Amino acid sequence: MYEALEALESRGVSFERMDWMDDSSPTEFRNVTMDMESLGPGSYDTDTIAANLDGVDALVVHKAPVSRELITGADLSLVAAARGGTENIDVEAAVDNGVTVLRAPGRNRDAVADYAVSMLLSRLREIPFNHAELSDGEWNQVFDPDQLPPDVRTMTVGIVGFGHIGRGVARRLAGFDPELLVYDPFVDDEDIRDVGPEPADLDTLLADSDAVTLHVRLSEDTKNMIGHEEFERMNDNGYLVNTARGGLIDTDALVAAVSEGAIAGAALDVFDEEPIPAGHPLFDLDGVVLTPHVAGSTRDAVLGGPRIIASQLETYLDGETPAHVVD
Repeated sequence: MYEALEALESRGVSFERMDWMDDSSPTEFRNVTMDMESLGPGSYDTDTIAANLDGVDALVVHKAPVSRELITGADLSLVAAARGGTENIDVEAAVDNGVTVLRAPGRNRDAVADYAVSMLLSRLREIPFNHAELSDGEWNQVFDPDQLPPDVRTMTVGIVGFGHIGRGVARRLAGFDPELLVYDPFVDDEDIRDVGPEPADLDTLLADSDAVTLHVRLSEDTKNMIGHEEFERMNDNGYLVNTARGGLIDTDALVAAVSEGAIAGAALDVFDEEPIPAGHPLFDLDGVVLTPHVAGSTRDAVLGGPRIIASQLETYLDGETPAHVVD
């Protein structure tokens, strides 16, 4: 964070570093920051952060909580989150107190889009399963066309959510030349067609797609948006890919769908409980690829958030309105 912002020192800006949860393990840190998406920043003790805000004009955080209590007790003019969302900032409190809020959308869009396509291809072509068999000393080659996967070119892929990451997935998949469908009620049909895919309602997308990949935020409206009824609509040879949030899927329904052959399998990087506990039914399913919430973990993604914020702070210092102000 400091490395990205230090160029602003030439503009007369001085910095003071504060560490939040610096003594926690990566797992503990992730658990707390994931819980914050549903609990909100007001559920966390921000006294340690507040104690360091005397004379501070701008507070830049990654996932540390910025609560209403913290905002009202300080004399801040700006708060910035070096991430796409602002779940860890009480935006309403900031607006009430005249504090500008910045965010860094798209910081990990390439990382997650790359990974989502990689997950789809690895599941489709059974790469993890082939590796496991070969590691066990088995040299298995299948020649029965009924047991072989299709070429991506012959598939229909459904993309649920068409923000930065969904669009990135569409652009990457376009090189394989499949048919692409998109469901996103917040994006105009013509905007979808301009990128290449065809817009579709969710039921049509699920029914017509050979693979479905999720790229929407978790909210009260999207929680368990893929459940028993949705799996029933999907192709029984189809796959589900989730690199967004685990809560988008009803996990019990997914386990049942794969177990009963309602879908062929899934590739999951996120789960409704993280870390996924030992003995979870997903571990016992053939045809499911699991990874530990690492889709957005690349060097460029980690550095991207602070760099986006640094650029916006320069704009702010110039007296102009930054591109990613949150209202």
